[in-house]
Amino acid sequence: MSEHGHTHSHFDDAAATWDDDPAKVERARATAALLRGALGLDGTERVLEIGGGTGQLSLALADAVASVVITDASTGMVDVARANIERAGLADRLTAERLDLLADSAPEGTFDGVWSQLAMHHVHELDALLTRVRALLAPGGWLAVIELDDDRAHAFHASHTDFDGHHGFDRESFADRLRANGFRDVTVRDAGSVEKELGGDDQGRGTFGMFLAIAHA
Repeated sequence: MSEHGHTHSHFDDAAATWDDDPAKVERARATAALLRGALGLDGTERVLEIGGGTGQLSLALADAVASVVITDASTGMVDVARANIERAGLADRLTAERLDLLADSAPEGTFDGVWSQLAMHHVHELDALLTRVRALLAPGGWLAVIELDDDRAHAFHASHTDFDGHHGFDRESFADRLRANGFRDVTVRDAGSVEKELGGDDQGRGTFGMFLAIAHA
């Protein structure tokens, strides 16, 4: 049972050059700024990141929390994340682990918060994952999810023939899904947009809206 709508090998192959795209790094920094403003972090939080890739989001927020366990199902991504952590001198508060929450044992203890950027749309069994995340949160803990708006044209992943995940989400339906899986105080707001080269028969770049959903245990 796997989290991802892409094969792990897709991300393993892409990991080494993932951070060469300045747009990806800038997207993580913009998301970090959004989360700083939305979560009211006080520096004591123990955080879990799901689908953290090369770790750029948590690297950008390392000064705002006590610790982050960055997880990803791709070994290649985790290897790059570990190298990025060492290079940044943040091994005292950031760690990276290869972890598929639907198949592997979760990290020990509970977390004050979980964040995830553009990872949930890769998850086949999303309800099962949300239930698992809810169980990992301390009472009152939060989940912050940055995701794609509903992509009815399936344009975002048009160039990825192996993709069989979710083509974005309707915001209201995503909020309802969080509530159905035990979360409360759910809010959803704009989270800017992401540009991406279009695949298939299209040409040029497309702009895709994103949202930030925050929910509490």
